[in-house]
Amino acid sequence: MKIPEFSVNRKVTTAMMAMILVVLGFISYTRLGLDFFPELEFPTVSVVTTYSGASPEDIENTITRPLEQVINTVGNVKKVNSITSEGVSVIMVEFEWGTNLDFATQDIREQLSQFRSFLPEEASDPLVVKFNISQFPIIFYGITGNLPTLELKDLIEDEVARRLERIEGVASAQVFSMDEREILVELDPAALEAYKLSVDQIIASLSLENLNLPGGRVVERQTEFLVRTLGEFQSVEDIQEVIVGVTSMGTPIYLRDVGEVRDTLKDFRYRARIQGQKGVFLFVSKRSGANTVLTTNAIKKELAKIRESLPPDIEFYVAMDQADMIQKVINRTANNALVGGILAMIFILVFLRNWRPTVTIFLAIPLSIITTFIAFYLAGYTINLMTLGGLALGIGMLVDNAVVVIENIFRHLEEGADREKAAKKGASEVGMAITASTLTTIAVFFPMVFARGITGQLTRGLALAIAFSLVSSLFVALTVVPMVASLIFKANRNNQINGSPEKKKSKRVHRMREIYRGILLRSLRRRRWVLAGVFGLFVISLLIIPFMGTEFMPPMDRSMLILSVKLPVGSTIEETDRVLHMVEDILAQEPDVQIVTAQAGSQAEDNPTEAAGELNPTGPHEGIIWAGLVDKKNRQLSDLELNEKIRAKLPSLEGVKFEVVDIGQMFMGGARNPVEIKIFGQEIPLLKEIAETIVSRIKDVEGLRDLKHSLSEAKPEYHLRINRDEASRLGIKVSQVAQTIQTAALGRVATRYRSGNEEYDIRVRFKEEFRDNLEDILRIPILTPTGQIIPVGQIARLEPGEGPIKITRENQAREVTVTANIAGRDLGSVIQDIKAQLKDLETQLPRGYFIEYGGQYEEMQDAFIIMAGAFLLAILLVYMIMASQFESFLHPFVIMFTVPLSLIGVIIALLIAGKPVSLPVLIGFVMLAGIAVNNGIVMVDYINQLKRRGVEPAEAILQGCTVRLRPVLITALTTILGMLPMALTTSEGASFRAPMAITVMGGLAATTLLTLFVIPAIYSLVTRVKFR
Repeated sequence: MKIPEFSVNRKVTTAMMAMILVVLGFISYTRLGLDFFPELEFPTVSVVTTYSGASPEDIENTITRPLEQVINTVGNVKKVNSITSEGVSVIMVEFEWGTNLDFATQDIREQLSQFRSFLPEEASDPLVVKFNISQFPIIFYGITGNLPTLELKDLIEDEVARRLERIEGVASAQVFSMDEREILVELDPAALEAYKLSVDQIIASLSLENLNLPGGRVVERQTEFLVRTLGEFQSVEDIQEVIVGVTSMGTPIYLRDVGEVRDTLKDFRYRARIQGQKGVFLFVSKRSGANTVLTTNAIKKELAKIRESLPPDIEFYVAMDQADMIQKVINRTANNALVGGILAMIFILVFLRNWRPTVTIFLAIPLSIITTFIAFYLAGYTINLMTLGGLALGIGMLVDNAVVVIENIFRHLEEGADREKAAKKGASEVGMAITASTLTTIAVFFPMVFARGITGQLTRGLALAIAFSLVSSLFVALTVVPMVASLIFKANRNNQINGSPEKKKSKRVHRMREIYRGILLRSLRRRRWVLAGVFGLFVISLLIIPFMGTEFMPPMDRSMLILSVKLPVGSTIEETDRVLHMVEDILAQEPDVQIVTAQAGSQAEDNPTEAAGELNPTGPHEGIIWAGLVDKKNRQLSDLELNEKIRAKLPSLEGVKFEVVDIGQMFMGGARNPVEIKIFGQEIPLLKEIAETIVSRIKDVEGLRDLKHSLSEAKPEYHLRINRDEASRLGIKVSQVAQTIQTAALGRVATRYRSGNEEYDIRVRFKEEFRDNLEDILRIPILTPTGQIIPVGQIARLEPGEGPIKITRENQAREVTVTANIAGRDLGSVIQDIKAQLKDLETQLPRGYFIEYGGQYEEMQDAFIIMAGAFLLAILLVYMIMASQFESFLHPFVIMFTVPLSLIGVIIALLIAGKPVSLPVLIGFVMLAGIAVNNGIVMVDYINQLKRRGVEPAEAILQGCTVRLRPVLITALTTILGMLPMALTTSEGASFRAPMAITVMGGLAATTLLTLFVIPAIYSLVTRVKFR
């Protein structure tokens, strides 16, 4: 290889090339974004439609089912799920991975716009929401003050949100409040009856009287004027003076004659608090690609200026700060990488007992990392948990190429060569070998780069980070290392040992090589027994795997606790709020809890985007509490331990259910529940019976928490049964009755009132005293086509009944879902126990009813299948590269025996650490497919070089293995030491990195021994070399 020779001969050129890379790398680093995760874009779109006051069954029939049929005509749709609850339909459309989501979203919008006329007139237009994890707020404030909530909201919107949105990198600053202004027109049904007016006439009059319309252009004296008709309401008093009809005598009937107009607040079934006080919430989101940390810092800096002009009693509480979390994880990961690098340097110094090669390797690490930042910038990647984790994992591997080159240069110096000759020859001899070993390591990451689904999105950054850094390290090892070696390395020709010019400092190395040669020779004479023993260990390892347990992703400490609270269906918002107060008091007593925010009820009917959020309450009987925790290093308990402690202290209230939500798992995998059993069928009563049977059977499975099913309760309802014959005789349509009752009880928005830059609903409904009991419903007046006023009770009757609180569907079939969280056990073991309990039940289900397992378990299965495919493809690529390197179809098989046998070390390491098999473990094992063969490549390549020089095959094997003993040990141990801090750390983000590091360390320790003894044994067998 000529590259090392060029680098040694052109030292200044090589140095300048290195400096160029440093400068470009530094510039690239300053321009890289900083995020917690890569920009994950799930191929999922939500379609939200609201229909105020409608029951779940009515919405399912009139909105959900028709929309599902339309959506299924769009291309690349993989799955359609829907949740229909009171007043809201939410349809989740999952596309095939790789689908252009922008085009798919546009297709859905076009299809829905054509279908809009078939939906109920009172229903909202379907809102299509595309979810991207980057849209999640980067910082979330709870704001309190002495002002009324509505005034506080207006102040924060005008003085804070608008200014924050001008900051570079900020996409939006949204203010949410439990109060919203509304103009309420409350009608007196007796007055309507007296004047023979209907509710529809009132609504029509308001709508027609509140208009500003252009009147065209008029030209007078060569000047053109615009003519406009100004009819919009200028004040609330204007609304009262609207003429809604005339009497038989021609006297105008004003709105104030039949009702009262009030400037008030919307009747929300919603409550919100921050630290026990009423307030508003401020959510700030960043633009896609913006640096989260820099943007958040700019937000805080601008907010500090804004607060100087705000009333002093206004307090800002940081409920969630992604930048703080990111900074902690990035710092911890960088520290792990730094400590790992230092440990590797110390080991090399101790092993080589020479500061010069240690300094050379010390220069190689930062140069390789800085060069990697150039690739990050060009590829459009950010610094995040995955990319930085890849760099940290690669710290030990970054020195491998440099170590092999330096060790070979060192050996030539010890044998008497001068510096320049030793640098050229030492680097050139191993150049092809380290190139091949680097390519094999990179090759295992290509399947991860092309993997589909969430697994591919998570591993792509990790894989490319390691690949980029290894390419950089190869370049440094072949250029900078021999150049520096030719300048500072020093030969020492003192002392002859066994006829070779060994240095005094090398006596230990020489002794170690002799001991190894003796053990190797004995093992080669008994190679069949050695291989049989290793194969036996491999079989035992395979038998242990089923007992290790499996999980999708390790639990991640997010410094946040989220608690969902559900009361019996039908509970009022006041009762839900009272229970939330009790939970808030419990959390306030915990020293590890820093801030508590609570939300009771839902704004979904007025804010459709809220309905698309899986965490948000769906009705007045539900609530959610967010508890921000203190820094992990200052905390007495982990978030999981705190979860269990809080769970034990929660009050035992009849019908009240508490659930701890793992938001970290949702972000990583997209599924909320680890355990999810889906029962499919058509009849809701039968689905509920099956779900209750499943709950009763599995309730004693160890590790289950928060077990429930989605049809836990039915909501009490009253059904209005219309006498169609009588209604038809009077000329009244069923739709007219339904709309009149809806308007009278719930109200209908007639038009909008403009005040300044804001618009507010003008809602028409009956006064409270005429709609607060069932008898009032039957007394609601309806106008017949002949002008007669009759009460609803004349043509209808009320019957008590029940309706489902929520109807879920998947691929146009109804389903009921049994869900649970887990604690203290791995997901795979829990599912195995559940399947054992339900084995006979699945065969006894009625025709058309069946069970599927979803949630995080389904995603775990998909991820494991993807990683298995990635592993097989990685093995194939590694074989191809090695076959090209050795120009042999046989020699690569010799080296690749170490890959499956590395499982022995992986199993032992995971058992010692107490880790189950998870996605990070599988990623680590795929990495081993490339790392495990590296030392074998260098060893077999040198054996082949010796054979080509005429050395006897048996001696070539012994000499090749003995000479390569030192680089094999150094590269393996530096990689292990480089990953050691990552394996041992318990800081933020450690839950994902530690299993990977433990897997690679355990596998590499095993493959190092296999390389030293098993590869020579297999090589001698396939080449038919005998030892005596």
